Amino acid sequence: MNTHRMAAARRAGVAGAVGLGVTAAAVAGYVTRNLTYDRRESALLTSSGVIPRSVTMPGGAVISYGEGPPGGEPLLLIPGQQVSWSDYAAVLGALSEDWHVFAVDCFGHGGSAKDPAWYPALRQTAALGWFVDTVIGSSAVVAGHSSGGLLAARLAADCPALVRAVLIEDAPFFATEPDRAPATFAWRDGFRPMHDFLTAPREAEMTWTRHWVRHSHLRALFGDKGWTRLVRDPVERRLDRDPRRIPRLWWLPPTMNRALDLTACLQDGTGDYDLCYGEMFYDGTWFEGFDQAETLARVRVPVTLLHATVHEQDGVLLGAMTDDDARRAHVLMPDCLLVDHIPAGHDIHRQRPALFVDSINALPGRIHR
Repeated sequence: MNTHRMAAARRAGVAGAVGLGVTAAAVAGYVTRNLTYDRRESALLTSSGVIPRSVTMPGGAVISYGEGPPGGEPLLLIPGQQVSWSDYAAVLGALSEDWHVFAVDCFGHGGSAKDPAWYPALRQTAALGWFVDTVIGSSAVVAGHSSGGLLAARLAADCPALVRAVLIEDAPFFATEPDRAPATFAWRDGFRPMHDFLTAPREAEMTWTRHWVRHSHLRALFGDKGWTRLVRDPVERRLDRDPRRIPRLWWLPPTMNRALDLTACLQDGTGDYDLCYGEMFYDGTWFEGFDQAETLARVRVPVTLLHATVHEQDGVLLGAMTDDDARRAHVLMPDCLLVDHIPAGHDIHRQRPALFVDSINALPGRIHR
């Protein structure tokens, strides 16, 4: 081999080694991100200055919440289903710079009461009104995500003296009504499997995690073979080794591993989420006395409605509400700013935290003095 070819070979070898090094580093970073995504959230939560607290209502129901440093106007955050108040970790630090933050666990979630008598929307709204009046001690700006957005709207309608303005984050207005709910991802992936798990006879080893990976609507998105190979079989093998540990799979992105984490629900008297809450969305009892159109028409305070980009597949709504639903909600509320087609999934505060924080910070300028 002549010197030119030898030099070229050395350069190629060096380039190949560098390329392999970069690839290995990228793979290692990908795996680390997929398996430890929650550590960053824990660090953000710790640095936010928000402190876990709890309060007991008359009647004995406990409300768990996080409270940020005082110094700004009060802001109440109401998370969506299956998560606790710490789900707001990505935005708590930024919000605490300008607001006195109070983030609650809805009943059936986190450290709050796990008693189905408290779960229906109207009773939960009354409890939130008590919380604002008694714990916060003054009217507040309220932000609610998903089903928490439904509660935020109802709180503004029922307790106008306690709510100064509202941010509603991708709430499932109208898509949750009985004639439409079965054609939504939330119903097919969550509420129907929850109902089947709670009501059908099952073997002792059948946990909610096993049931979910066998019946999740995500099978239709992955394809049965892909879902079985990439998710169901690996999860079940790991559960066979340790049924008490929710598996994480290094090849799945954080959104998918988080979906698995959320199956760590109330199964044996412990856990952060009571499946009976989802059962009430399946049979509609959560909405007793809650007319969504009538409620929205009574919301007189300034509202910002955030609506993520939505998709449909085979007639199934993969978002919280359609574009038509968002426009209908917008029209029903007299003072509503609609921010539509946000390029994010359902969890806007996680995926677009700056937009979420900016939207809340803009609300005081619209409050009627």
